[in-house]
Amino acid sequence: MDLAAFDWVVCASARAVRALRQARTAPWPTGVRAAAVGEATAQALDALGATPPPVVGPEAGADALWETLRDLDAWTGRRVLVLTTPGGRTTLIDGLRAAGAAVEPVAAYAMAPRAAADIRQDWARAGADAVVLASPRAAATLVAAIGREPVTALRAVVAIGPTTARELAAQGIACVMAERAAFESVAATLASRLGAEVAS
Repeated sequence: MDLAAFDWVVCASARAVRALRQARTAPWPTGVRAAAVGEATAQALDALGATPPPVVGPEAGADALWETLRDLDAWTGRRVLVLTTPGGRTTLIDGLRAAGAAVEPVAAYAMAPRAAADIRQDWARAGADAVVLASPRAAATLVAAIGREPVTALRAVVAIGPTTARELAAQGIACVMAERAAFESVAATLASRLGAEVAS
């Protein structure tokens, strides 16, 4: 994949960056800017050699990234490669195209949910007190497999970012949101929530 043919490369997840790394051996081309939907994705792009450092939104998710990117460049005529997954949200693609960019979306990887029966079996075996949900799709898949009630009965439901929180809200499930879409922040949020409930 010739990244030098683009002005920008936008990655929807660290998985997309891994797929990019596997597809090429050349160094990151000079003058090609990068953007990432969250800190983990930005760190993966950094490790790949993206220079200057990738642009990241103030919070995780495509909506926040687009709000940051919107006024960062004169998008008309800009060539933008967007690495995503089939069935993923098109917020960035739609926004960039509306702003006049020439966008080439590439399905860099695919995700498929496990069988609902397997999810139910593992859920029952886990006996969880809390759950951390890392994407809207994960939230929807879990609720479709086990139902809404087992999730609402938990002591804590943590969403990794605002789009996941919105999906949970649409499912009628209250949650708390990690301050940042990073493992340390999610762990701190979960510990704080469970600690608060134990103290009460």
